[in-house]
Amino acid sequence: MEYDEDLKKLESNVEKMLNSLDSTQGDNVRLQADIARLEEDKKGLEEQVKRLKEEKKSIHQRVSSLLGSIEKWEKSAALEAGPLSSATALGKGPSEPVQGVLIGN
Repeated sequence: MEYDEDLKKLESNVEKMLNSLDSTQGDNVRLQADIARLEEDKKGLEEQVKRLKEEKKSIHQRVSSLLGSIEKWEKSAALEAGPLSSATALGKGPSEPVQGVLIGN
């Protein structure tokens, strides 16, 4: 029975490999589940970024519209004041600086 010891070593090695394969397959299943979960998270985050960009664009348009309205009001107020300076129209003397006037971009 000279091969008996060699067969026991072979059986032991095969058993270790099978256990290792089972463990590796279990890891693979867990990693595939993690990948699927992360893909879903990524998809949700991409949708959130898209929604936030649209919201930012909408806010930018609204602020630009408000600034445009203010600029139109400033021009019409200056025209209504006629030859008077805007400082006099605001009740300030010519030497006092005008405060609160917005200038658009």
